[in-house]
Amino acid sequence: MKYVVFSDYCDASQAIYNNYEDALADFKERTTDEAYNGVDAYICAVIDEHKAE
Repeated sequence: MKYVVFSDYCDASQAIYNNYEDALADFKERTTDEAYNGVDAYICAVIDEHKAE
């Protein structure tokens, strides 16, 4: 399973992880670092994906 971490604004730094531990580390950084603290952050499981050609 893959996981994605992103913020609720036009986020150029969304990230996809192959394991929950790495995604959780990013999520914790986004929710505790003052640079990110002003926006909502999400960690979600990827249930489907489409890769463009």
